[in-house]
Amino acid sequence: MLVSIVIPTYNEAADIHETLDSLMALTYAPVEVLVVDASSDETPQIVTSYSPDRVRLIRQSRGHGRAAARNEGILLARGEIVIILNADVRLPSNFIQSVLPYYANGADYVLVESRVANLEHATARYVQALHEFHYPPRPNVEARINWTEGFSCRREAALEVNLIPEGDSVTLVAGEDSWFGDKLESAGYRKAFDHSILVTHVMPPDLPGFWRQRVGRGQGTVQIWHERHGWSVSKLRWAVARLTCLIGLGLLLPVPALWRGWRLTRYSPRGYADWIAMTFIDWIASAANVRGLWVGLSEVSRATEN
Repeated sequence: MLVSIVIPTYNEAADIHETLDSLMALTYAPVEVLVVDASSDETPQIVTSYSPDRVRLIRQSRGHGRAAARNEGILLARGEIVIILNADVRLPSNFIQSVLPYYANGADYVLVESRVANLEHATARYVQALHEFHYPPRPNVEARINWTEGFSCRREAALEVNLIPEGDSVTLVAGEDSWFGDKLESAGYRKAFDHSILVTHVMPPDLPGFWRQRVGRGQGTVQIWHERHGWSVSKLRWAVARLTCLIGLGLLLPVPALWRGWRLTRYSPRGYADWIAMTFIDWIASAANVRGLWVGLSEVSRATEN
């Protein structure tokens, strides 16, 4: 069975080499790798340094943004199973052999566990701790998750639900992947979740990169409220203002921030020694989220006025 791996890239020169190296080490042979690229950095040169028989570079020509790139790859894929990766995700060599039995047993999409690799950086430890805090391996948690790093699905199922949402009035920057998983579930497709299959990924090691990522999360939240749930601009304004007040209050009061940082230390490899770092990074994440909410609101407001 041919398996297609789709990777959207936008200025991923720092990460794409290691990701492709991990794919070259896969022990399953019938694989095609499609890198759908819209970069202005050296990403295309890195991708084309690999054998074209194994890695195919596609200059993005369909739509804008990550979801459109993923969809272009899915449309061009020839495999029955499609694995959708970000450019910073590394697969273990036996990954495909590990997920294929689920498809043989009737699953239509498969979720796996992920772990942040570069834990020497405080921002990465924070993201990993937050992941473990919010998504412990429990049945009630798994029931509401429809997307993980290392996500795979039947190509036919992706086409049947009209691919990954890209956004109508605005280009979605976050949240479109879990929306896609929810569409698969709503259409009756079967999910499998295996915590023993582990993929790794890296996080921005510096605060500017972490800030940009978290701003994107806040921006995507407003986009999803508008695009998926149909919220009007007036309702978005109220929600953003309310959240800004709530988050802002938490930013101004030291005790809640210290408590959140303390709770996360139990998931950090450095334990309580990470208390101040976790508290500070959580403060940065909250501030970036507020910034992203207002960016998203401004974007949606402009789009609806035009």
